[in-house]
Amino acid sequence: MTALLISPSGPATLERDDLVSGLSEHWLQELLHGHPQLIPLDEIEPGTGRFIPVVRELAIPKPGGTVFLDLFGLTAFGRPVLIECKLWRNPQARREVIAQILEYAALLRRWSYADLTARLKPRLEPVLAAQQNPLFELARRGGSPLSEASFTDAVSANLRQGDFHLLIAGDGIREDMMAIAEHIGDSGARLALIEFRRWSDGNGNIVVTPHVPFRTQVVRQRVLVDGTGAALTIEEEGAEDRIAAAPDTAPTVASPERQATLAANRAFWQRFIDTCRFDHPDQPPPRHGGNNWAKIPLPEPARWITAYRWNDPRWKGRAGLTLVEQEGADLFARLAAMAPEIEMEMAPFPVRWGAILNPSRTCFSLDEPEGCTDTIGWLCAASNRMVSVLRPVLADLKG
Repeated sequence: MTALLISPSGPATLERDDLVSGLSEHWLQELLHGHPQLIPLDEIEPGTGRFIPVVRELAIPKPGGTVFLDLFGLTAFGRPVLIECKLWRNPQARREVIAQILEYAALLRRWSYADLTARLKPRLEPVLAAQQNPLFELARRGGSPLSEASFTDAVSANLRQGDFHLLIAGDGIREDMMAIAEHIGDSGARLALIEFRRWSDGNGNIVVTPHVPFRTQVVRQRVLVDGTGAALTIEEEGAEDRIAAAPDTAPTVASPERQATLAANRAFWQRFIDTCRFDHPDQPPPRHGGNNWAKIPLPEPARWITAYRWNDPRWKGRAGLTLVEQEGADLFARLAAMAPEIEMEMAPFPVRWGAILNPSRTCFSLDEPEGCTDTIGWLCAASNRMVSVLRPVLADLKG
């Protein structure tokens, strides 16, 4: 396979290298630790933010010995990230790596925040290890918007719940994709495969690109029970439903009428997802959120756009779009400072900068016009315009 690198000095042909040739898993591990931007967490789960590496070869005691995790890190929001590096020359490694990383996650789930800190301190640079809370200091340096207390609580909760990003990094993963995908899909964990492709121009210059051929989608479930403990219904929600800025996401008992409403709402949003198309080439499609809303992923410092329909009697059935920012990003204020330019680009879709129920709170929202007869059409057109306008602005703000 051949690629072309176009630079001011002229085009250069790049040939795809085999990572296996003359390289080792240690090389890949070292590369990812030194260049954490190669871990595409935001592609795996939009809104996750950047990967913050902590240590390589983390020793994890277990009955009968010790195992070693290739690379341990955190997200800026306190979710542990476990990475195993595998070059696929060994068929046995292909079969065993899934069970291996799931075992590491099960062992880490027994640790408290204090346990994790104690295990990591001896492996950190002296200046960092001398800090009272070195993990938070690492996260702060990595751009975490959380306070120390919030970050510590988040890591503690994620350890307790086993809520980790489990990443398997390697080369040529697609050769065994079906078997590995089935194994991952059956595990019910937050897992992803990352294939790293290496390109060379023959003059010692190398380009490494990540590719995510497979990832699981985490689904949370609300189980509603009656007074005897018997399940009345199970409602599914997206992984970030608990913090989405959308109306009417609270659970209620699912009577037959409620079940019919839920089914109708899901059918509506499925039609939106199937119909919606974006002009921006990097924009992934919308996906289901909770009841009566969907999410449109965006890069940081945003999280996503929530597409919803009101249940409030004053706006019953009318649709809207609202931007959800990353915690601490102060995104709305930064966008409001560019209001004239943004409003000009958003025309003919007027931007609402104040929350309807709390006008003093800044937001970035669009409302379906009164009397609109094609809600799906409006949502698709408004979503496309919002994405096309916001993505370049977000890239500038991030840079």
